[in-house]
Amino acid sequence: MAELEEQVGVAASELKIAWTTVKNTANSSLPTKCFEHWEKRAKLHELLTRTIPVFKAREKAWEVVQGVAFAEELNGKPGLVSYGGIEMEFAVARHLALTSYVSVTWSIYDRLANVCGRLSGVREISEHPKQNPKLCEDLLGEKNDEKGKPKKNDTLGFGGHLHIYAAYAWPIKVSYKVRNWLVHEGYEDGTTALFEGDRIADRFMLSNDALGFLQKACGGDGNGQKKGDAICVQEAEDSWLQRDLLKIIEQYNKEIDTMFVALLKWSAESLTGQIKAFAARDQQ
Repeated sequence: MAELEEQVGVAASELKIAWTTVKNTANSSLPTKCFEHWEKRAKLHELLTRTIPVFKAREKAWEVVQGVAFAEELNGKPGLVSYGGIEMEFAVARHLALTSYVSVTWSIYDRLANVCGRLSGVREISEHPKQNPKLCEDLLGEKNDEKGKPKKNDTLGFGGHLHIYAAYAWPIKVSYKVRNWLVHEGYEDGTTALFEGDRIADRFMLSNDALGFLQKACGGDGNGQKKGDAICVQEAEDSWLQRDLLKIIEQYNKEIDTMFVALLKWSAESLTGQIKAFAARDQQ
C-alpha cells in the first residue's frame, strides 16, 4: 500500500511539472491543439493529488477489518462483539468492516484506472466524454461482443493490456467480484451465501458454494479448486487455497497495488516523455 501511495505522489508531481511547463510555453512551432492535448492530460495531477488522502482511510478501514477478524466474544453475550464501541452480532460487524474496506480500496482503484486510461488508453477509452475508463471493463481489455460473449480488445498502447491481463487478471477479477458482491448484492448472490457461517468461529471463511461461484464468475470451471493462471503468485503461496477471504483479499489487493504502481509509472512517464520528444524541435 505504501509503495502505491508513494507512486501516486511521484506521478502527481511529474504531471504537475509537465502541466506547468506546457501551460507556460509560448511561441512554439507545434500547433496549439498539441499543447491543449498535453495540458488536458497533465492536469490529471489534480485527481492524483486528491487521491493521496484516501490511502489513510484505506489503512484505517483495514485496521477495523483486522479488529473484527480477531474479535473475541463479549462476556455473557454469545455471538456479540464490539465494533467501534457498539455491541453487535459478529456477522453484522464483519459485513460492515469488509464492505467499508473494499469500497474505499476500489475508490482508489477507480481513480487510478481513470488516470491511467486517460493517459495511455486508445482513443475510444481516453477520449470517452461520458464514461471514465474502468479497470475491469477497459484496462483488462475484455468486453462482451454483440452476442454477449467476452471479447478481448487492444485498449492500451504498446500492448499494455496484454501484460495486465496475463499477470493480474485473476486477482483483479476476484477482488472486483467480492466488492460487487458486498456493495451491490449484500450478504448473498441469489441463494449463495458468501461465508461458511455467521458464528465468530467461522471468521472470514468462504462457503464452498461461494468459492465455486467466484471461480466460475472470474473465468474458471466453477469447482472451487482450479483457478485461472493470470496471476504472478506461485500456486503453493496462493491464499485462494485456504478459503480465507481476508487472506485472499489482502494478497490479491497487494497484487493489484503492484500492478498500478507499474501502470501509473508507465502512463505518467509516457506522457512526459511524449511532451519532451515532440517539443524538442523548439530547442533546436
